[in-house]
Amino acid sequence: MSVLKSMLASKKFCATIAGVVITIAGKIGFDLPAETTNQVIALIASYVVGQGVADHGKHRNEEAAKK
Repeated sequence: MSVLKSMLASKKFCATIAGVVITIAGKIGFDLPAETTNQVIALIASYVVGQGVADHGKHRNEEAAKK
């Protein structure tokens, strides 16, 4: 249960879920322009990747501080 709790607390996970919901909404018939949907997905993807890089650097700094 703690894995689910940590996933729901993750901003990257929530952003990814939002991207999936937007993609599905665009595919099942909501009147969302394809270009706008693609731009939103690209924005979410860049956020998730950028935050992942930042988190990786933070983890590396925490390890260096312990030594």
